[in-house]
Amino acid sequence: MLDIYFIDPSRTHMPKDPRGLERAGAIDFDAHGSLAALFDACSQAGLNLRYFDDSLLSPTQVVRMLEMFIAKAGTLASHRGQAAAFKAMHDMLSRAADRGMGLAAFCD
Repeated sequence: MLDIYFIDPSRTHMPKDPRGLERAGAIDFDAHGSLAALFDACSQAGLNLRYFDDSLLSPTQVVRMLEMFIAKAGTLASHRGQAAAFKAMHDMLSRAADRGMGLAAFCD
């Protein structure tokens, strides 16, 4: 499971653990894999949210990733698992962007 938390915009280093952070949500291995092409495109743009690594996204990176998700929304297959994974990630990115927050993802 990749557990994702909101991060204050002033934070520039990955926290050691999520204690005290507000949880944004989570994405499991299959859901992350169903969006592999989208996550790869984001990674190529310097927006890393890998499944097996802890990751930190600044508020600017969150907005850029959200824009990429929105731009690719029409190219996604109608596979229900992929649609659910897209909705979950889109929701977390949108809420973080709306609040001006970054995101920290912890792989467990």
